[in-house]
Amino acid sequence: MNLKKKEVRPEIIRMMTKKLAHRGPNDEGIFIDGNVALGHRRLSILDLSSAGHQPMENEKGNLVITFNGEIYNYIEIKKQLGKYAYRSKSDTEVILRAYEKWGEKCLEEFNGIFSFALWDKKKKQFFAARDRLGVKPFYYVIQNGVFYFASEIKALLVAGIPAEPNDKIIYDYLARGYYEHSEETFFKDIKQLMPGYYLICKNGDIKIERYWYLPEKLIDLSKLTDEEIGQRYRDLVKRSVSIQMRSDVPIGINASGGLDCSILTAAVHDILGSQKNFFLYSWVYGEKKYDETPYVKKLAEQFGWQVKFFKLTPQLVLDLLPKVVEHEEQPFPGISVVARHNLYREINSETIVFLEGHGGDEIGGGYEYYFSSFILDIIKTFGPEKALAELRAYAASHDLKTDGEIMKFFTRGLASFLQGGTSADASSFINTQSLNKKFLISQKKQPPEFERPFESFLSNMQYRDLGWTKLPRVLRSVDRNSMAYGKEVRVPFLDHEIVEFAFSLPFIQKIRNGEQRFFMREAFRKKLNYYNVSLPKRAVPDPQKDWLRKELRPWAEEILSSRSFGRRGYIYQKMALLDYKRFCASREPINSFYIWQWLNLELWFRAFID
Repeated sequence: MNLKKKEVRPEIIRMMTKKLAHRGPNDEGIFIDGNVALGHRRLSILDLSSAGHQPMENEKGNLVITFNGEIYNYIEIKKQLGKYAYRSKSDTEVILRAYEKWGEKCLEEFNGIFSFALWDKKKKQFFAARDRLGVKPFYYVIQNGVFYFASEIKALLVAGIPAEPNDKIIYDYLARGYYEHSEETFFKDIKQLMPGYYLICKNGDIKIERYWYLPEKLIDLSKLTDEEIGQRYRDLVKRSVSIQMRSDVPIGINASGGLDCSILTAAVHDILGSQKNFFLYSWVYGEKKYDETPYVKKLAEQFGWQVKFFKLTPQLVLDLLPKVVEHEEQPFPGISVVARHNLYREINSETIVFLEGHGGDEIGGGYEYYFSSFILDIIKTFGPEKALAELRAYAASHDLKTDGEIMKFFTRGLASFLQGGTSADASSFINTQSLNKKFLISQKKQPPEFERPFESFLSNMQYRDLGWTKLPRVLRSVDRNSMAYGKEVRVPFLDHEIVEFAFSLPFIQKIRNGEQRFFMREAFRKKLNYYNVSLPKRAVPDPQKDWLRKELRPWAEEILSSRSFGRRGYIYQKMALLDYKRFCASREPINSFYIWQWLNLELWFRAFID
């Protein structure tokens, strides 16, 4: 792709930065050099002074950067770089100095969550990068030979990029349940820079390269004992949490009461030396069967911390949905996202930075449907007798009483493994019968081929969820919900060194004697009470299914029967309404995802395309 030199219109850059004011409420800046322009909105977390202003130039004036996120190990990198007259105490300036010394290889030294764009005046080179796991976003588009980029798509739209639907992704979403699984977005021609990649524009050409590839980072840990693995994991968690607590503004923890949050809270408690001034935050739905408060309260009581809960109601869902859709910019997982959005909305400036436990299930082997791929590993390595023993141990801990129940559970997980699905039953959460056949035929294509680079069946399933299915969509929603209110979320378990360590472990360390995420539980068994560390994984409950059948039914019926929904051409309206009626009448544990798909897609069209 050849890029053209085009005069920069400052008013366009100002419009783009203004559109992202929620991400950076503390400061703004614009840099223009000929046909290159960088804009920035600042959320001040490290060095709150004006010295941290962006776009930031280096001392020589030949490099300038706009940077979103955090480089947690900036202090250690400073030591590596040697003597240098820093003008600020920010991590932004460290990126400039690191690039000046190491060029593109500076990325290998960074531990953090980041997306940044750097203009090298001397080389006439534009250099942009995104963090290894994709915690921070980077979108771009080329229109009429001009390269545009931003942290959110809405800034590209206000610059004049047309908002057109991308039927390729809409097909993957409706027919397969996939989204956030490629560089494509729901907007035609707008792409995302994938996690672990960098981009260079030079001499009118664009080059995109990968700088971090997980399968190349693994080492053999098979000789380590359980005790040695536990110690290494504790050390990695402590280091990760310690550097991610570097901040000049208050920090809190968003809590569910599950294993990840419990480990995170225990690590923070140890690092703080038993201080009691840390807050836990969580949400509730006001109904007992969706209530996580006993687990969160037990965790808070163990460490003597305060906890605050924020309630989501059906009416609040309806009130907040327009704003959530606006900030998410693309279809999102469900009502739990609205609950998280409300949490950040309710929390005032007492807390700006949050630690959250995302990624633990993906790296530790925590999802129920992982167990079937683990059994395949056991059969291949140890034989059927050992596999049967593991199945029986799992059945005992999960209250599966009959052989029929055990086999049903196993075959559901096996179906997910064979079909590449993202739930225990890969076919139960989507509905293709109501999709317009002309649309299906026009977009018919082979399913995405997710890479399987490991010998372990389990590792390949984890790798899929980490890079293409579960985690990317969660991280996108986490970023948009928090940044909508000028908050930053940090994810210590997605420290790349922890991820590399976990994927280097033998599969028997992830599941053993029917216990999933074995090495994590074993490492913290003495630090946490039984309630938090040894109970089997619970699916975090939410009322989406019940609310769509009852309280939200008038709203859902209005959308599904609307003229705009009927004319989209993706879904047969009459069949969708019949399916929704059957869904509401059913008392079986039927999945609500496909109903949410239809509603969510229509809301997206109304907000961005219409």
